[in-house]
Amino acid sequence: MSRTRLTALAAVTATAVLSLTACGGGGSDAEGSGGAGTIKYGIYEPGADSGYLLMGQEKNFFAKHNVKVQVVQFKSAQQAFPALLAGEVDVVQGNPSEALLATQKGAKLKFVGSTMPGQNYALYAKSSVGSISGVAGATLGVSTPTGLPAVVAKAMLMQSGVDTAKVKLVNAGGSPDRYKAVVSGRIQVASAPLDYAAQADKDGIKVLARAKDVVPDFPRYALIARQDVLGKKATAVTGLIAGLVEGIRYADAHQDEAQALAAKTLKVPADDPQITTAYKEFHTGGYLAMNGEIPTKQIKYLADLQVKLGLVKSLVPADPMIDDTFRQKAVAELGEVPATYYGAAK
Repeated sequence: MSRTRLTALAAVTATAVLSLTACGGGGSDAEGSGGAGTIKYGIYEPGADSGYLLMGQEKNFFAKHNVKVQVVQFKSAQQAFPALLAGEVDVVQGNPSEALLATQKGAKLKFVGSTMPGQNYALYAKSSVGSISGVAGATLGVSTPTGLPAVVAKAMLMQSGVDTAKVKLVNAGGSPDRYKAVVSGRIQVASAPLDYAAQADKDGIKVLARAKDVVPDFPRYALIARQDVLGKKATAVTGLIAGLVEGIRYADAHQDEAQALAAKTLKVPADDPQITTAYKEFHTGGYLAMNGEIPTKQIKYLADLQVKLGLVKSLVPADPMIDDTFRQKAVAELGEVPATYYGAAK
């Protein structure tokens, strides 16, 4: 992507920037004796998980950890990662697969933490698709060929013995668009978050399989930073992680507030089944990084999967991309709590 296009992208996404400051005003990005500086943090548009992923912003825990955070929302990885590589944002919350692919092409990226490593994707299907093996020959809605919806769907199919070459993958838009495409009958199956599980029964749509159950080593989110940012804004990166982790913990301990925040984000009532079902899933299902844990084992699984799927010709080494020092400092500020992530090492 050209620099001109990236600049245009930044102009578009600037309208979504929310500045969270420790003192209410602007400030330099550089770190100094007066504070930790500013971090530009990129996320995808939150859904029913908003009560967890936006709580650090809602309660302004970043100020508590002496960091200014500018949150930039993107539609997808196809916007977020070019912006990260071009310096439009410093850190993104994204799927590790995209970071591995970018590194294979020469990007200098590091995994520094996580918020929600548990994979919340599922395959939604028309009633005519009896099982995951029945996806062979069907049309499956994803986003782009290398995006999370496509890669997790292929992993689930491959793990279930389905020949992915016999499944027609089509770009069916964003998550709600993909789900609606199944409801309308335009496609037979869609790869999308569990946000729609509560609605599926009403629409006569089945949750064919959950990624968590079929491919438990497939992670969802990690915090990904450019290597140069870690040198220039070390204290701010630590503060960002601390604020995010504190937000996750707070949301998990305050159900009403978390559901209210998700409802506000999605503009639905707080008792909407989409909100209450999603909160229960995240709260009890082991999706959260209560200590910001980097899902190292799962990132290595993805690196191996990319080779098997033909996305890369050779394995991208994951170990050089792991930098746990910032997370460790953040958790030292907060105090460690028992891990709940279902993929955590026993």
